[in-house]
Amino acid sequence: MAIEMRDRSVTSSIWDRITAVPDHVPRDLARYYIYWKFFYILAGIEHARILIFFLQSGVYLMAAFNVFSVAVFLAAFFLLRAGRYQTAYWSALTELVLHGIAATLCVGPQFGFTNYTYLVVVLVFIQPFYSWLVSSVLAALTLASAAIVTVYSLDNPPLYVMPEDWTRSMIVGQVVAWPLSVLIMVLPFIRASARAERELAAAYAESERLLLNILPEEIAKRLKTTSEMIADDRERVAILFADIVGFTSMSGHLPPAKVVALLNGVFNAIDELVAKYGLEKIKTIGDAYMVAAGLPDPIDDPEGKIARLALDIIEVVSRFKYPGSDEPLAVRIGINSGRVVAGVIGNRKFAYDLWGDAVNVAARMVETGEPGRVQVTDTFADLLRNRFVFEARGQIELKGKGSTQTSFLIGETTVARTG
Repeated sequence: MAIEMRDRSVTSSIWDRITAVPDHVPRDLARYYIYWKFFYILAGIEHARILIFFLQSGVYLMAAFNVFSVAVFLAAFFLLRAGRYQTAYWSALTELVLHGIAATLCVGPQFGFTNYTYLVVVLVFIQPFYSWLVSSVLAALTLASAAIVTVYSLDNPPLYVMPEDWTRSMIVGQVVAWPLSVLIMVLPFIRASARAERELAAAYAESERLLLNILPEEIAKRLKTTSEMIADDRERVAILFADIVGFTSMSGHLPPAKVVALLNGVFNAIDELVAKYGLEKIKTIGDAYMVAAGLPDPIDDPEGKIARLALDIIEVVSRFKYPGSDEPLAVRIGINSGRVVAGVIGNRKFAYDLWGDAVNVAARMVETGEPGRVQVTDTFADLLRNRFVFEARGQIELKGKGSTQTSFLIGETTVARTG
């Protein structure tokens, strides 16, 4: 079993090297590059084989032509590697047509050299340069040339008369060689197409993952299915802001890598909590983190869920330490609830955001809050007093709102926790 798996691995590795596409090849030409590379190599080998056959059978004109043919496919291979894709393509295509016509005139139609139409028709359709209409015209011209040459050679004797023993070998060889050549030509293209489809599927999955990291899943679906503006009015949404205490001054004397590492650790921990409660992360700005409950679709008990999230954030963030000390990291949290407008803004680097008085007040809650505590409006607290414990703070002045009654969220009641 181990030997078989190793053999498969070696075979796969060899195949991957054969079908490798250089970095300079445009992505949309990758599958064609593999196909052409196989074709030019195999065509050169096949013409070299026929060259030997013609030499041995005394058909020296075609032997000389095949020297030219091998040179053409060798040149096409190097032109391909140099990025001269169309020059290589037309060189190969022209050689196939001329070789088929010359061989039929030299030795007659019975050897099947007019079967060059198989490869040419495949080639004119498996290419990225021309439309299907152009490909159809080229295919029709190829078939017409084969028909004309065949009719002519049936009415006129060939330039060479092949020996009987060579005739039998040539006919059998051509019957096998042409279908096999077409099959070998198509297989790499199929393999390359399958690889391209897998890469496309992987790229699509990655783009979906990135999109869902920017937008809520429901909003992402709507954005892909409509060109209309996305704007929702929600009556009951709880909003939480959290920021790290002392982060601005701390970041001024820390190396950038440590700043980013600390933020990344804290925000990843909060991300897990947000996912645990099924809430929606809206954005981060500097060291501030914004969450909403009740968006993009309404949920049950948005206030209770965001209150529990706030208490968990205080506890989880305290496990982190300020760089260079044993002092636990602290956050300020502010919460409010109410009516908001939510939507997607921007055409580039678009964002899902919230607007409204409830959002502004939640932001003021964190600005005027205290380290390690959760400040909420009394409007929010009144919705949860039967399940959570609050400590009245009293009146505070909020920019744009004036004097506002607020409280600190202390924890859940024993009845709520056991219930």
